[in-house]
Amino acid sequence: MSNTYQKPVMDVFPWPQGNGFTGGKAWWDYVLSKGEKQRLDNLMGLALLDENIQTRLLKERDSSLLTAFGLSDETQHWLRGVNANSLVELAQAIIDTPIAASTQEPCLEFAV
Repeated sequence: MSNTYQKPVMDVFPWPQGNGFTGGKAWWDYVLSKGEKQRLDNLMGLALLDENIQTRLLKERDSSLLTAFGLSDETQHWLRGVNANSLVELAQAIIDTPIAASTQEPCLEFAV
């Protein structure tokens, strides 16, 4: 048995960068059915797995990436204003954001 390293393949990446493997649509349907905070959490998780996604999120603040996760214009604007150079810093900014009791969603108008 060979012990060679093989990079894992996942189809959770937004099109057109997605690899097109079976099951990708089910994952996206799941992600887009969740609330904004959960979608943001999923984006952060994906950024932990893929350096390209991390760069697009932290350095480029890529609107096509944020839109693929169904993030509102308000959330996208807030993310672009967060001064974060690492996923740890961005995660801390998200954690520090007040959550509305009625919707359990971030109160971004009071953040940053």
